[in-house]
Amino acid sequence: MEDQDDELHLKQSFLKTEIIDKNIDQDKFLDYCMQIKENGDDINSWTFDELKKCVSDFNELLKKESEQEKEKEKEKEKVKEFASLNSFLSNNNTISNLIFQPSTQQQTQIQTQTQSQNQFNLKNISNIISNSLFNNNNQNSQLQSKNKTAITLNPLQLLMNSEKLRQKIDSDIQEESLQHPNVNNVTNLQKREIKCKLAEKTKLNDKKIKVIIQNPKNSEKSLLSTQYTLYEVCTQPLNWLVQRRYSDFDWLRNILCKLFPRLFIPPIPGKKTGQRRFEQDFIDKRMKFLQMFMDEIMENEELKASEALISFLSFTDRTQFERKMKELNSYIPSHYCEDLKTLEGKIYILNDDFNENYYININNYLKLRYQILSRLNNNLKSFFINQTKACMDLDEVQKDFETLNILSTKVKLSNKINKTYEELNIFFKNWKRILFNENMIIKEQIKHFFKREKIENLIFIELIDSREQLRQKYFSEKTRLDAKKEKLYKINDFNKWEIEDNFGQIDTARLMRDKSYALEKMCTRETHALENMHKQLGYANYMNIVQLKNKIENNEKKLVAITKEFANKFYPSLNDGITLWSTLNTYI
Repeated sequence: MEDQDDELHLKQSFLKTEIIDKNIDQDKFLDYCMQIKENGDDINSWTFDELKKCVSDFNELLKKESEQEKEKEKEKEKVKEFASLNSFLSNNNTISNLIFQPSTQQQTQIQTQTQSQNQFNLKNISNIISNSLFNNNNQNSQLQSKNKTAITLNPLQLLMNSEKLRQKIDSDIQEESLQHPNVNNVTNLQKREIKCKLAEKTKLNDKKIKVIIQNPKNSEKSLLSTQYTLYEVCTQPLNWLVQRRYSDFDWLRNILCKLFPRLFIPPIPGKKTGQRRFEQDFIDKRMKFLQMFMDEIMENEELKASEALISFLSFTDRTQFERKMKELNSYIPSHYCEDLKTLEGKIYILNDDFNENYYININNYLKLRYQILSRLNNNLKSFFINQTKACMDLDEVQKDFETLNILSTKVKLSNKINKTYEELNIFFKNWKRILFNENMIIKEQIKHFFKREKIENLIFIELIDSREQLRQKYFSEKTRLDAKKEKLYKINDFNKWEIEDNFGQIDTARLMRDKSYALEKMCTRETHALENMHKQLGYANYMNIVQLKNKIENNEKKLVAITKEFANKFYPSLNDGITLWSTLNTYI
């Protein structure tokens, strides 16, 4: 046992010297370890020699990446990291530039923007980032360890210095000229109504319905099947009770994203491998965030009417449920706006006179907000780790005073000395308890909230990005079709104009004398497809604005509520601290 402890200490000291003290990215090192071994993030799974080789190979990999990065930097030395944002800020010097105002500005004015300025490629990044959102640090068990380095070694966590990012962001933000885009005048938008299919309300559309995720249970591990965690999903007052795995929640979200491509679908925890996912602390955390996912889903009446959600909540037979999963997953949604299903039987679109600059403002606001949230999350993470380390140090200090008290008692020093050591022992013990409680409150109330905010911000960027891709595709197709029609018109033979009589009776005589009429009627199928794409773009315009408005309003309520709860939980801790200091001061 002593040999094992010595080897553990040797490995921890080696990692501290070679990884932590050298400011090497610990998250990246952890990922590399897990590529080498299935449980590579567990220090006990490595021998000392294996660990040395792993670190050596990792350093070689970093060296090669660094050399490649330098070559890229030489090619891009004239490109600034925030080129799009700087351009945006330099051309928008007043708050009014960020406020949405409907305009008749033509799309051609916006097309002068370069693609490199507008593009923010974050496709599927929310799924990648969410993998780190719910990592289990198991801080409580580490605090109980006698080894002071455990908090930084299992798992290895090293936070990037955010000062460089801070300088870049702060230099680009002018407090008097940057606010989030004003979406509160959404009711004044020049919107147009389009009829679509009517979705039937379900039992879930009752306002009394509540979905509760509870009683997680790990499956038995066998040679032929992988282990997983089952959660009870209870729908009240319908008395539906089903058991669902993490992969089922993942399936539900993917299907909803497919069926409702213009809706904001909340994130779920990222997929996690390794045995840590079966630890109770991790399971409780994952269940908490799955509950948040389900709560947000149940706030949307359109999603509550979906067949996917009904199946997820009600099918008790696993075979039947999996069959329905495959059926819905293979479903190919129609691209025609009229085929959409809504509870009102209609959708809204915005016309061409909508101010495109508004979306540029939204995009830049969201990108900047993402950078700030990234910095905030890094700083909160660093703060939490430092506070945890401080708790461990206080624990050691307390034990030292406890030992001094025992020693002074044995040698029969004065009662005053013995009493002083005893009071200091009690003081530091309670101080550690208070500090630990405060740290847990910050973690649960603040740290987790803003981690989720960061991922939700990325989902919105993806929606804006998707809408921008649709816009570019529409104008590209329109340019191509206009050129084709001009070419066909010069042929002066309407029989070759690909006209189908879908618009009513065609006036053939007018075709030859009225160019605008001819251009309108020719290439019937392609024209109809382009018109539908235009409707899709208008629908995306409207949905992006409405959802951003709703999200800002909901986040405002949630932030106020979480801050109030944080203050209420933190207040008793402050009183405990005052009482603790007063007690020591009274004794002195």
